[in-house]
Amino acid sequence: MIKIFFLFIGLMTILNSSDYDDWLKEQNTQYTNYKKSMDEEFSNMLKKDWEAFKAMSYPSLYKKPKPIVVPKIKKEIIIPKKELIDSPKVKIKPITKKVIPKIKKIKIPKSDNDFSVVSFDFYSQKIYMKYDKKISFDMTLVNKDSISRFWDNSSKTKYKKLLKQINTKSTELNLNDWAKYQLIYKVGLNIYDDKNLANLFTWFILVKMNYDVKIGYDNDKTYLLSTVAHKLYQVAFFAINFKKYYLLNLKGKTNSIGNIYTYKGDYPRASEKLSFAIKKDLKINKNIEQKELSFKYENNDYKINAEYSNDLIRFYKTFPQSNYSIYFSAKNSSALSDTILAQLAQLINGKSEIQAVNLLLRFVQTSFEYKTDPEQFNYEKVMFPEETIFYPYSDCEDRSIIFSYLVKNLLNLDVIGIKYHDHLATAVAFSSNVRGDGLMYNDKNYTIADPTYINANIGMAMPKYKNQKFEIISF
Repeated sequence: MIKIFFLFIGLMTILNSSDYDDWLKEQNTQYTNYKKSMDEEFSNMLKKDWEAFKAMSYPSLYKKPKPIVVPKIKKEIIIPKKELIDSPKVKIKPITKKVIPKIKKIKIPKSDNDFSVVSFDFYSQKIYMKYDKKISFDMTLVNKDSISRFWDNSSKTKYKKLLKQINTKSTELNLNDWAKYQLIYKVGLNIYDDKNLANLFTWFILVKMNYDVKIGYDNDKTYLLSTVAHKLYQVAFFAINFKKYYLLNLKGKTNSIGNIYTYKGDYPRASEKLSFAIKKDLKINKNIEQKELSFKYENNDYKINAEYSNDLIRFYKTFPQSNYSIYFSAKNSSALSDTILAQLAQLINGKSEIQAVNLLLRFVQTSFEYKTDPEQFNYEKVMFPEETIFYPYSDCEDRSIIFSYLVKNLLNLDVIGIKYHDHLATAVAFSSNVRGDGLMYNDKNYTIADPTYINANIGMAMPKYKNQKFEIISF
C-alpha cells in the first residue's frame, strides 16, 4: 500500500513538472510576443512626423565671475591653547593600503557563424564584446526613416547577449552612468566605425536598459538625448513633454546646436534617468603618477606625496559639469586614499579636533596655486580631488571639494558648502563649540572654513562675504 502511495506521488510530480514546463513556455512565449509588439508599436511611432526642437543650456554655476585675486593673511595666527581645551583629541586608526582585487583574466570570445567579436581599449582596460552579425547596418541618409529601420533591424537581433556583456563589464569596473554611456558608445563606434550609427546603437541599448533617452537628427548628424537626474551646465538640452533632454557626447559639454528633429513618444518602461553620481571607486584607475605637495603650518614644514590615476584624469576631463553635490559626494580613488589620506592622518592623529581641521585647511589653502577656471581652461570646470592634485591651478570650488573630502574621510565630521554669488567656501560641524564666523543648519552649529582664504583659520570668513547672502549645499 505504501509503495502504491509513493508511486502515485511520483506520477503526480512528473505530471505537475510537465504542466509547469508547459506553463513556463507559454509565459515565455507571451512575454516574447509582448516585447515584439512593443518594438513594433515604437517603430511605427518613429515612422510618424518628428518635430523640431530648439536647444537651450545653463551656461554657468555662477551669476558673477569669481575673483581673480584672493585675499591672504600675511602672518599665520596660532590658535590660543585655551580655545582647544574643550576640543576632543583625534584618534585615527592607521589607514592600510587597500588591496585592489585583480580583475578576472579576460576570456577572449571567438567569432562563429552568427556572432563577431569587437575589441578596443577603454581607459587602459582591454574590452572584448561578442555581438550578433545581423546588427550590421548601412545608412546613407540621416532621417526618421533610416532611424526607424535601424530600430527594426536591431530589435530583431540577439542583442540581449550583448546587453548582458555590457552590464557585466559595467559592474566589474564599477562604472557610473556617464562611464557606462561611454562604454556603450565605444562598443557601437567599434562595430560600425561611424559616429551616427554609434549614437543610434547607444540609443537602442540604453532604451533596452530602460533609460529615458531619445535620438535626434539634423541635416547629416544624429544626436543622443537623455534625461538626467540632476542639472547639467554648459550642455545643450531640449524641453520635450515637460522634461529636459540633455545632449550627450564624449566631450561632456556642447555649444548651442540650434534646432534638431526628434520624436515626442516614449518606449514603454524606459523611464530611468541617467545619474552621473560616483558611488563606487571607478576601476579605470591605472597609470598611476605621483606629485609632491608642500605646505607650512604653525612654523612646521610638511610634504605630502600624492598619487593619482592618469586614466581617471582623462575620464574626468570628459565629465559634464554637474551640480556641486555630485563632486562633494563622489567616491574617490583608492590611489588617493592610500597616499594623501594615509599621510595626513599621521599628521593630525592625537591633535585636537580644531587643530586637525585647521591643519587640513592650511594644507588645501597653501599646497595649490590659485587661478580661476576661465584663466586655466577658458571655461568653467568643477574638479574632483584627483584633478585638483593633477592640474597646476585650482579655484574656490575645487579647494572646497577636496577639503570636504579630507575632513569627512579623516575626521567623519559633517561639512556643507557655502555658495555666494561669485565664491564657494565650506563650513564644518565640530564636536565642541568653536569661536568665529558660523551658522546654524539642521539644528547643528557649523563653523566657516574657507580653503581659498590663504592662512585663515577656521571661523574666519573673507571680509567681503561676511554680510552677503549665500545658499547652502548639502550632500
